[in-house]
Amino acid sequence: YFVGHPVAVVVATDKYLARDAAEKIEIDWDVLPAVADPEKAISADAPPVHPEWPDNVAFNYHQEGGDVDKAFAEADVVVKQRITSQRLIPSSMETRGVVAEWRGADRQLNLYTSTQVPHLVRTLVAGMLGLEENRMRVIAPEVGGGFGSKLNIYAEEALMGFIAMQIGKPVKWIESRRENFLCTIHGRGHVDYFEVAAKKDGTILGIKLKLIQDLGAFHQLLTPVIPTLSVLMMPGLYRTQNVRADIVGVFTNCTPTDAYRGAGRPEATHGIERMVDILADELKMDPAEIRFKNFVAKESFPFPTATGLMYDSGNYALPLEKALAAVGYEKLRADQIEARKQGRLMG
Repeated sequence: YFVGHPVAVVVATDKYLARDAAEKIEIDWDVLPAVADPEKAISADAPPVHPEWPDNVAFNYHQEGGDVDKAFAEADVVVKQRITSQRLIPSSMETRGVVAEWRGADRQLNLYTSTQVPHLVRTLVAGMLGLEENRMRVIAPEVGGGFGSKLNIYAEEALMGFIAMQIGKPVKWIESRRENFLCTIHGRGHVDYFEVAAKKDGTILGIKLKLIQDLGAFHQLLTPVIPTLSVLMMPGLYRTQNVRADIVGVFTNCTPTDAYRGAGRPEATHGIERMVDILADELKMDPAEIRFKNFVAKESFPFPTATGLMYDSGNYALPLEKALAAVGYEKLRADQIEARKQGRLMG
């Protein structure tokens, strides 16, 4: 047993021998009901991931700014859309790896690990192994890529230290790509229900968001924090001061999600930019025109957002103007209209 959980471990002088030996371990599995979809996980008949939380809801979070009800009451048009930021698997150039060396005479554990957070590894792994922090040294060599997926503390780091202390020899573990897919955190995992209220002229009045976050089976280091960062950024580049967001954090029988490549902010950008396109289509407005109309003006900085951030500076219209000029936007639109007359579609 290791930190309260049964773990079968094979240690060998050759990785192929170790794999062959591991395959000979027979495990008698009890197959239990499982749920992998966060929306299905909060339905009344879903199997509980954790018996102590039978509704599979880990947390609820609410944030609001401005007068959302008034904004929607005054709107000429409201557009709604379900938007997913699907679960993804970080796949760094090099998988995780751990080497542990226990020096019994010095009561010193040296741990080499592919991590973004060596100081945190030392604090937490030392606690797991019953060591004082000054008896543990963590070395992070070339990490091999991480982008958030390696800022967690993983079981293998503690397990290698434990084994090295038990057998008195250095031990090494290198994660296979399949193990990487199964055991390293995943990213994203949103189901977002957006509503945007606007005037006929394209002025955005308010935004509502219900965010269902697939947390996976348990919390890793920052798991429940990530969707709150999406809420902070949900207004994006747009000046509306009326926003309302509700998050439902949902347990599923999947690998935990956590910080990956922007940690909630790309999901927010995906959502609001898609909604602006949908609004433009509903109002028969050019998607560039509606953006220029709703950007935070450069004279308005520093700009306080409805979600509590302070944008210090910016000129959002300028790079869009340059992009439109670079692609010859007016000609591109004219070509698109002509192509449609001929039954051809342009991206």
